[in-house]
Amino acid sequence: MAIDLNEKPWWVALLVGLVLGVALFVVLQMYVFKPIEEDCQKTQDKIDQLEREIEKGRAAKADLPRLEEDIRNYELDLDRLRRILPTKRETDDLIKRLKHLTERGNFRLTRFVPGNVIDRDFFLEVPVTVGLDGTYHELGLFFDRLSGFSRIINVDDLVISPVKGQGSRGYSIQATFTQRTFIYKE
Repeated sequence: MAIDLNEKPWWVALLVGLVLGVALFVVLQMYVFKPIEEDCQKTQDKIDQLEREIEKGRAAKADLPRLEEDIRNYELDLDRLRRILPTKRETDDLIKRLKHLTERGNFRLTRFVPGNVIDRDFFLEVPVTVGLDGTYHELGLFFDRLSGFSRIINVDDLVISPVKGQGSRGYSIQATFTQRTFIYKE
């Protein structure tokens, strides 16, 4: 069934050509150009995303000296805090120094008992129960010397009572308390 356009008026050939052209355009648009356009859009989206990441990287690079300075400051703070919180291998020495401090004053040491280590989030707590006979003045000097330690040492559960009985040798008080020091967990 062939159509002979020679016998038809010129506008029929034009109309057939337009219909075929529009049909060809629609088919090419749907099956050729649209997938290419979608690929181009996906590629452009990837390019935009990569450009945003590059911009973030440039901003981070510009901020790098400040971040490095912050890291150095944090490392200095950590070193300072490690000096305040001893590590596990320094604990025995610290307990010996505390015992020596109690023996150094004009006291009668009645009790010195290291307690069980208490595990906390990032540190360990070491309680030491201490009992002393002495004077208020000597007890004040003891606490003053204790505060001079570079390590953190808390004193709690302090109970002071008068010395009872004979043979006190000038001691006027009995003091019991718990010294707590802390150990940094590496």
